[in-house]
Amino acid sequence: MFPNKAKMIRSANSLWLILAVAPALYLVIAALVTLGKPGFARDQTLVLWVFFLLVIVSVAQLGLTVFFQTRKTLMQTTAVYGPVGRTYLTMATGSILSEAHAIYGLVLTLLSGSIFYGVGFSLVAWASLFWVRGRFKQNLGKLPDNKPNSTS
Repeated sequence: MFPNKAKMIRSANSLWLILAVAPALYLVIAALVTLGKPGFARDQTLVLWVFFLLVIVSVAQLGLTVFFQTRKTLMQTTAVYGPVGRTYLTMATGSILSEAHAIYGLVLTLLSGSIFYGVGFSLVAWASLFWVRGRFKQNLGKLPDNKPNSTS
C-alpha cells in the first residue's frame, strides 16, 4: 500500500487535517442556513427522537472506534498491507468513524435550527480525532524504520 513510512505519514497527516477542519465547515454551513430561522423540522418532538437516536449511535460508534484502535488481532488479518499499511488503515478507519459525529451534529442543527447540537457533536468529533491521532503516533513508534542496515 505504502512503499515507505514517510509517504504514509504525509498521507495520514493530510487525511487527519481534512477531517479535523470539516466540523468547523459544517458549523459555518449550519449557521448560515439556520441563522435566525427555524429548523426544517416542524415538530420538535421529532428533533428529540432524532437526538436520542443519534446519541445512541454516537456512543456505539465511539465504542467501535476504540475497538478498532486498540485491537491488535483485528488488524493482523490485514497482513497483506504490512505494518505501515496496517497502521495507516487503523488511523484512517478511526478518523472516518470520528468524523461522523460532526455530521450527526449538522443533521440535528439543520432539523432543530439550534447550533448547539452542531457544536456539541463537533466537540465529540474533535476529541475522538485527537485520540485517534495519539494512537496513530503511538503505533508509529512501533514501526520499523526504512533505513537500510549498514553493517560495517
